Amino acid sequence: MSNVDDNGEPSQRERILKVAARLFAERGYHAVGIAELGEAVQLGRGALYHHIKSKEDLLYDISKEYIADLADFAERVVRAETDPRQRIRMLGTQLIQKIASNQAELTVCFREIQSLTEPRHSEVLSLHSKYEKVWRDAMVDGADLGFFRPYDPIVLKGMLGMYFYSYLWIKPQGRLPPSVVAERLNEMALRMVDNH
Repeated sequence: MSNVDDNGEPSQRERILKVAARLFAERGYHAVGIAELGEAVQLGRGALYHHIKSKEDLLYDISKEYIADLADFAERVVRAETDPRQRIRMLGTQLIQKIASNQAELTVCFREIQSLTEPRHSEVLSLHSKYEKVWRDAMVDGADLGFFRPYDPIVLKGMLGMYFYSYLWIKPQGRLPPSVVAERLNEMALRMVDNH
């Protein structure tokens, strides 16, 4: 989310999205009401609705933007890197960095999408599938080259779960920087598929 006003400050909508993400991550999407959101951003109901159409619009924008960013990066990795081992390292590192720098938004993206109604739910799930396919293709390519064991969808789910669920415990300002967390998870991911 990079909308800024003429002074280089986050736009009002951007500010609302950030606060909504934090509230949805802390309390859950269904537990947060419009009145609470308005109070948190210091806007009355009318002023708030000037910037948003509905609470679900906020959930959709948060969920879609972050998984779309991940999927776009993944497609660039495929074009730039032929070694499937390096692709997994690049994907894993970027995913952990994204989670660490946007923890509330990624918490919402991974945990709350079931609250979206159709066709938004299917659209966001399609982006998740697109992202997952890049990981799958790296595993298949690695198996074809003899680096990895034959592709196993359960291993893929386990690998992605290991990265995704870091939103529950990662501490962006903690003792271990996100780069070190990513390096360790990448090592484990590659051991999961190693053919030797």
